[in-house]
Amino acid sequence: MEGTDSDDVHNDDGDEVVDPPEGWSGVDRFGMSAQEQRQGESLDQRLAEEVPDVDETDIDVRDAVDGTGADEALLSSDAAPVEPGEHDGQIDGVPEDGESLFPVVE
Repeated sequence: MEGTDSDDVHNDDGDEVVDPPEGWSGVDRFGMSAQEQRQGESLDQRLAEEVPDVDETDIDVRDAVDGTGADEALLSSDAAPVEPGEHDGQIDGVPEDGESLFPVVE
């Protein structure tokens, strides 16, 4: 007869089983009780719990942009000329999925 004692049950799929810590407690934040959930958390409380994604020590000043050209406007001579409503159409010889929506350019 196969034993089902917890010490005899093994995980045979190769995954490691992780036991929770002995002092684990999930009641360390606001909103864990039903009353707190009904009451709701204030915006100030929620913002106080936020943690920044990047710390000041994570930023390398050598990677910073020197500021030259960062906010320059794109000149019209730098952009490709495009007339409103104009398109090149479909190129001849390209495989299609039915009728072309655009005129074929030969």
